[in-house]
Amino acid sequence: MLKRAGYDDVTVFERGQRIGGVWHNNTYPGAACDIPSHLYEFSFAPNPRWSRRYAPQAEIQAYLEDTARRYGVLDRIRTSTEVRSAAWDEQRRVWRIETSAGPHEAEVLLTACGQLSVPTVPPLPGLDDFAGPAFHTARWRHDVDLAGKRVAVIGTGCSAIQVVPAIQPEVAQVDVYQRSPGWTFPKMDFPYSERTQRMFERFPVLQRLDRQSVFLFQELAAAGMTKHRWLLKLFKRISKRRIDKAIADPDLRRRVTPTDEIGCKRIMLTDEWYPTLTKPNVELIADRIAEVTPGGIRTQSGVERPADAIVMGTGFATHGFVAPMEITGAGGRRLADEWAEVPRAYLGLSVPGFPNLFLLYGPNTNGGSGSVVNTIECGVNHVIAALGELDRADARRIEVRRQVADAFDRELRTALAGTVWHSGCTNWYVDENGHDPNQWPWTWTVYRRRTGTIEPGTYELVA
Repeated sequence: MLKRAGYDDVTVFERGQRIGGVWHNNTYPGAACDIPSHLYEFSFAPNPRWSRRYAPQAEIQAYLEDTARRYGVLDRIRTSTEVRSAAWDEQRRVWRIETSAGPHEAEVLLTACGQLSVPTVPPLPGLDDFAGPAFHTARWRHDVDLAGKRVAVIGTGCSAIQVVPAIQPEVAQVDVYQRSPGWTFPKMDFPYSERTQRMFERFPVLQRLDRQSVFLFQELAAAGMTKHRWLLKLFKRISKRRIDKAIADPDLRRRVTPTDEIGCKRIMLTDEWYPTLTKPNVELIADRIAEVTPGGIRTQSGVERPADAIVMGTGFATHGFVAPMEITGAGGRRLADEWAEVPRAYLGLSVPGFPNLFLLYGPNTNGGSGSVVNTIECGVNHVIAALGELDRADARRIEVRRQVADAFDRELRTALAGTVWHSGCTNWYVDENGHDPNQWPWTWTVYRRRTGTIEPGTYELVA
């Protein structure tokens, strides 16, 4: 997108050995997207050859690498290079960047670190003394053969509901440790036939129409979670009916039925989760974990269940945004200090006091629905518009005005208070102080509109 806009001097630092981000790191069994493939792709690089309605991990990784190759981006990416710090040089109007491969300078700095890139492992007593392998889903141990083993899976979130059905047929036993249940929605996944793929290839308008229909459904869900909460009643009715239909055991049905508002936690798309929980070699445990022993897990009721391996689907550190990188802006102020109370950014993209810096998929640009790929494209469009302002003014420095950023933040916090994410459940969006640095409180149509242009007076330009 930057090249197409005429900005050709671009260097990308990627700490992974390959590009792909979450799709390079998460290679656990069953890993797949929960957004339909035709919306989870770049708008400028439609893929008529997706194998399924919801593409699996390896296929998304291959698509990303193929797209980067076709558009001549790969030769601008320095893999296996971690950015450790970046500091603004006010006198020279450049960012001085320290990487694992040495220093670098840039006139404009974009961070695209993601919100789900640093796995979290809970501080479980005794975990370090466990005799078998224990690993996070985002750091899957492919050298560990789980066949015939007794496996403990900690967590019942988006990763766990994919892992457990995938490994259940081959393991001797899988014990699933649930902190709290989450609502699910039918995924209705299916493979695309060769004929359908040829139709998408021959008539691109069909794929565009499908993409738009998926976007509109996601917007309906976004509206339900933000402003029109009454829309969620239908989603909840469908989800509850699925539990009642799949699970006959009243005790198990009670344990998997959430008591919080649907959408307060991420709604999980699955067709396999509830049927898998009824298998004879699967047990759902709602009792809290007291400690990990060398041979298994003991819960607070005193029961110890043996385990040969532990798999942790325990989520990510979601409030760091640029961590562990340290960013220092104008006047020597650290971004970590600016965000001491809660991370804030105008449209999730720019922070006062940090000129020529833009954050992609930054604070408050996540949602309970929609495609992050679309969100990132909106952010890049805003960056390109800001670079255009620099060019037109023949300026070297662009910075969002403090009063503009503060006004936006007040508007955003007011809107967030009425969303489903603040209805009382425990989720990864809201911190222990009630602050929400992750969620966007409006629809994605609104985000696209607001990021598409630069409102007069938003940024200060310095020649």
